[in-house]
Amino acid sequence: MPISIATKRQRACAALMQQVHAITATEGPTPSALHAIKQKLVALANKTALFPLSDFEMPIAQGRNHPLLVEDNDGCGLYLTINLPGKEAAPHDHGIWCVNAAVSGIEKHEFFRRLDDGSRPGYAQVVKTGEVVVRPGQGMAMADHDIHSTIVEGDEPAIGLALYGYALARFPAVVWFHPAFASTRASLSRRLAV
Repeated sequence: MPISIATKRQRACAALMQQVHAITATEGPTPSALHAIKQKLVALANKTALFPLSDFEMPIAQGRNHPLLVEDNDGCGLYLTINLPGKEAAPHDHGIWCVNAAVSGIEKHEFFRRLDDGSRPGYAQVVKTGEVVVRPGQGMAMADHDIHSTIVEGDEPAIGLALYGYALARFPAVVWFHPAFASTRASLSRRLAV
């Protein structure tokens, strides 16, 4: 009996997670480790036959995350993301490392650096430091307190893989930055509720 695409996808995701844990067990989530993980995630995203759109519901609004492999407790979370053209997210800090790779479509990530020391509540100054365009064959990696914004470019949805150091259900507070107003706000941490 032939193996289903869902089973092949599940096995490929499990194999990726084993590789991720082998990399982070050796050196933690260092820049070189995140680069190595990004290469592995790009290789998985390049296997487009594992991710047919017929297996994933399209977003009702601007974006949707489909869990592919979510580990228990403080484990990692791997998701297939579908973001519609024009979807954007203001500069933010996840509080945990993440790696993205494109299956199809184009998503631009702009990176920022905080200039102030964080001592004034609600105040933040950030400056843009660079950008990466994530498209098929390319990805991006961020350390735990890197700041980025995103926008889906072009007329097609951006479909990608997103791997986080924690599952989304156990995310720390996400800090949002508003450069035009030199302000910041944080969402509630999901780590307290789990």
